[in-house]
Amino acid sequence: MPRTHTVAPGDTLSAIAQRFYGQAGLFGFIAAANRIANPNMINVGQVLTLPDLGRVHSVVAGDTLSAIAQRFYGDPGKFGIIAAANAIRNPDHIEVGWVLSIPDVPAPPRPVNPVERPPDVVAPQSLPNGIMPYASEPFGVYQPLIGWRSKLQGERVHMGMANRFAQAVRLADLEQAPAPGPHLAAPRITDFTGTSIGRELAVRARAADMADPDLWQTLLADTPDSPIMTMMATLNAPALAANADGAAPAREMATARLLQDLQNTDATIVPQLFAHEVQPWERALAAVKLLAQRHPSKEMFLSPIGILHRFREYFFELGTFLGPPVGHVWISPGGTVELVEVNTRRTLIERTMEQSVETIERSEQSSSVRDEIADAVKTENATDMKLGVTTSASGGFGAIFQASGSSSFNLDSSRKQAQEQTHKRMREQTSKLSSEVKQNFKTTFRTVTETTDTSSRRYVLQNTTDRLVSYELSRKMRKVAVQVQDQGQQLCWQLYVDNPGSTLDTGEFVHEKAEALSPDIKRPDVIPHPPNKPVTYPFAIPFLQHNGGDDDNDLTYFVSSDNRDHGIYETDAGANNIIQFKFDIDLPPAPEGFELDTIGNIDFKNEPVQFTITEEDLKPNPAKAANKFRIRLLKANFGGKNAIPFEATMVYKASKATTDAIDAKNAAASKDYTDLVAAEKERLFYQTLRKRIKLASKVQSRRPEDLREEERSIIYRAIVSRLYGKTAGWENDDYHVASELIRYFFDIEAMLYFVAPEWWKPRAHQGFPMDSAGNLQSTTLVHGDRYLFTDESEPAPLGASLGWFLQLDGDANRNAFLNSPWVKAVLPIRPGREKDAMTFLSRPEVAGTEGLDEPYPFNAAEDPAEYQDKSLRDVLLMIAAKIAEEQQESLTPVPVRPGDPNSDLALPTETVFAHGFDPLAGGISFGKEPFKVFSQWTEILPTEQVVATEYSLKGL
Repeated sequence: MPRTHTVAPGDTLSAIAQRFYGQAGLFGFIAAANRIANPNMINVGQVLTLPDLGRVHSVVAGDTLSAIAQRFYGDPGKFGIIAAANAIRNPDHIEVGWVLSIPDVPAPPRPVNPVERPPDVVAPQSLPNGIMPYASEPFGVYQPLIGWRSKLQGERVHMGMANRFAQAVRLADLEQAPAPGPHLAAPRITDFTGTSIGRELAVRARAADMADPDLWQTLLADTPDSPIMTMMATLNAPALAANADGAAPAREMATARLLQDLQNTDATIVPQLFAHEVQPWERALAAVKLLAQRHPSKEMFLSPIGILHRFREYFFELGTFLGPPVGHVWISPGGTVELVEVNTRRTLIERTMEQSVETIERSEQSSSVRDEIADAVKTENATDMKLGVTTSASGGFGAIFQASGSSSFNLDSSRKQAQEQTHKRMREQTSKLSSEVKQNFKTTFRTVTETTDTSSRRYVLQNTTDRLVSYELSRKMRKVAVQVQDQGQQLCWQLYVDNPGSTLDTGEFVHEKAEALSPDIKRPDVIPHPPNKPVTYPFAIPFLQHNGGDDDNDLTYFVSSDNRDHGIYETDAGANNIIQFKFDIDLPPAPEGFELDTIGNIDFKNEPVQFTITEEDLKPNPAKAANKFRIRLLKANFGGKNAIPFEATMVYKASKATTDAIDAKNAAASKDYTDLVAAEKERLFYQTLRKRIKLASKVQSRRPEDLREEERSIIYRAIVSRLYGKTAGWENDDYHVASELIRYFFDIEAMLYFVAPEWWKPRAHQGFPMDSAGNLQSTTLVHGDRYLFTDESEPAPLGASLGWFLQLDGDANRNAFLNSPWVKAVLPIRPGREKDAMTFLSRPEVAGTEGLDEPYPFNAAEDPAEYQDKSLRDVLLMIAAKIAEEQQESLTPVPVRPGDPNSDLALPTETVFAHGFDPLAGGISFGKEPFKVFSQWTEILPTEQVVATEYSLKGL
C-alpha cells in the first residue's frame, strides 16, 4: 500500500529512498512517482507518495536500459517503461550503483484500428495544467546604472587621453610660413579631380583663409584676373604642360568650366570636391576631445555599479499529436506489410563549440528518442561569446545578456525593460532552434521480407478488412511550452581588466618530427679513382767505353770524381779505362687512362751494380713529358758481358681526364640523391604536417567549467592587484586578507565577465613549422600570420583568420579571452550587504565618490516620487534597501495554490517546480512584481515515432 512522507529540513530523495526502501539509488523511483523534474530540488513540507516497490535491479558495469528490458521483459524495446518508472530523462545514460524499479509491463492495449486516432494523441489546442517542467535554463540581463563615476574607470579614461595626446604630439606637423614662427601646419586640401588645375586650386586654397566663405567664389570667378581664368589662359605654357601628367588641355579646360558651373549652381559642392584631409595628429587629438566629453557611453563606462535581472526559462511537455503525413502504403484484404523506417538524423550546428561537446551531442541525438530544445538552448547560451561568462551554476546564473546603461534608477521600469528584452531574445532563440530540430529529420520507408538492420524501426501493418485500404503514415509531434519567470534582482560592481589572457600559459601540442626517410632511398656508392698502377719493364745497361784498351768489361768500375756521368777503372800504367755511367731510358706508352707518376723499383737481379736515381741532376725523374727516366751507376762490373739486364717498375696514376670523368659521375649521382632526399623530405614534411593539422584540429577541448574557473582566477587576481598594487610583492597572508575582505561584500564564485566582442587584439606569436635545416619541428603549428588546414582537418576555429593566438584544447570563449584587450568583470553584491558594499566602493582607491553627491536627475514620468530632491547616493541606498527587501522576500515560502488553506508552500522562485504548468493569460505580462511568470509561448517539435491511420477520401 502506498505510503507518504512529508519533506523535512535536510531531506534528500536519496536519504528518503534509503530510509523507506533501504536503497539510496531508488531516488529516481520516488521522483517519477511524484512527477519531480529535478530530483535535486524538493521543498520542505512537500508531501511525497511512496508507492510499493516491486522488483528492483542494481545497475552494474555494462548495463543498458535495453539490456535490462531484455532480461526482465524479453524485449529490449521496452526500455522506456523502466526509464519512465525511474524518472530517467536520458535512456542512454545510467550509472553503476543506481537501483532501478522494474514495474510490471502494462496490459497490452486493444488492437488499434488504423482508422481510429491513437489513444496517446493529445489535441494541439489543449493546455493542461499541473505538468511539471522537464528542464529549465537560467538567464539574466545586466544593466549598468549611469551617474556614479568610478575613479578606477576614470583612471583608464585619463590614461587613454594621455596616450592619444602623446600620439598627437609625435604626429604633429609644424611649419614656419606663412605666419612667423613655428605653428601647426595649415589643413591639407585633397584634390579629387586628378588634374593639374585641380592640384593648383588645392594649393591656393590651402594658402588662403579656409574660413573665408567667399574663398571658392574668388578662386573660380569668371573674371579675366581670377585664378581659374589665369590658369586657363596658360594651359599651353611649358611649365603647366610639364605638370599635366599627360592630361590633354581639353580635359583641363573642361575641368575648369565644370567647376565654375558647379560653383554657380550650388556653392556647397566644390568645397566637398576639395575636402579637408584629416591628418593623423588630428585624429589622435580628436580622440582626446572625445574621451574628455560627457556622453552616455562614457557615463556607462565610468559606472561602477549596475543591476543584474535574473530569470529562469522552463520547458513543459504538453502532449503529442499527429503531424503532416510522411508516406502512404496500400494493403490488400487480409494482407500484412512489414515496413522498416530508416531515420537519417543530421546535426545542424551553426555555433562554435568544442569538439568534445559536438561529438557527445551527435551521439546523444543519434540514439535518443527526442530532440531537446532545452539542451539546444543551454548549448547556444554556453557558446555565445556576446553573453557574460560565469563559472558557478550554484549561484543561479546562466547566460547573461548585456543591456545598455540606464540613467533612471527606477527598479520597476528597469525590471520591465529587462523582461521585454529577455522575452524577445528567448522567443527568437527557441524559434530558431526548434526550426533546426525540425530540419534534423529525413525519413524513408522500404518494404522487406527479412532484415537484420537493428538500427531501424519496424512496423507491421495488417489489413483485416475485405477491402483494399490505403494507410497514411504520420509523424507524432511534440508540443513544448516555454515559460519565463522573474527571479529577482541583484546589485553588482563592474570594473575592467586589461589584457586578461596575457598571464595565461598555453599548452604545447607534441607530435612526431618528419625524420623517418624511406629505406628505399640509399646513398649512391661513390666511384673511387683508379688506384696507382705499377708496370714492370725489362731493360739493359750497355757497356759503352770512352777510353782504354780492349773492351775491359770484366773490370769493376766506379763513378768518376771528375765526371759523374762516367765510370772509371784506374790502371797502374797507361790510360785509365772509362765507360758511360749515366743513361736516359725511354719508356713504353702509358696504359690507357693513366699517366706516368713515379719510379717504383729498379732491380738488377743480383748483378754487382750500385746505382742512383735521386741525384739532383737526374731530376725530374722520371721525366714525364719525355716519357723516360734516368739512372746513374755508382759501381758496376759487367762480368765480361756487353750489357747488364735489369727490371724497372714504373708507377702510373689515373689521368686527369679519367678522374674528371669519375668526379662528374659521382657529382651527378650525388645531385640525384640530394634531389630525391629533398623531395622525400618535402613529401614527408607535408605528410606529417597534414597528419599533425588533422590531429590538432581534433584535440579534445578541456571542460568549459575548468577553462572558466582559470579565467575567473586570472580576473580576480587582476582585480586585487588593481586595487592594492602588483602581486609580485605580496605575501600569502596579504593575498588572503585582501581576498577575504572583497569576498565579504561580493559573491566571487558567481562573478561573471564580458569579453570585448567588437575588437580583439591578437597576442603576438611567432612559430614556423620548418627549422633552418628544412625539418618539421616537433610542436609548431602556426606559420607567421597564416593558419594551416587541410581537406581532412576540422574547420578552423573562430579567430583563426583574425590572427588570434589559439589554444588547441580551448574553446571559442577561451580563445576570445586570450586575445581580448580587456574584459568587463561584474561582481554580484551579496544579498543583505548592499550598503556595506557601497561604502567599500566609495573608498578612494576603488570607485571614489565622484558623482555620488550630485542631485539625482529626477524624471517625473519614470521615477518614483521618493527619488525627487535626493542625491545619487541617497537613491542608490534606497535601491539597495529595496533589493535587500526583495531578497528577503525570495526566501519566504508562499502557498503554491493561493487561497487554498491546505496548499503546499514553496519559495517564490521555485513555485513553478511546485505547481507545474500554469497557463499565462495572454501569453505576455510584463510588470513590476518580482517572481512572476511573465512570458509564455509554445513550440512544435517532431519525434521519431510514426503512426499509421487509414486514409479516407471523405470530406474532400
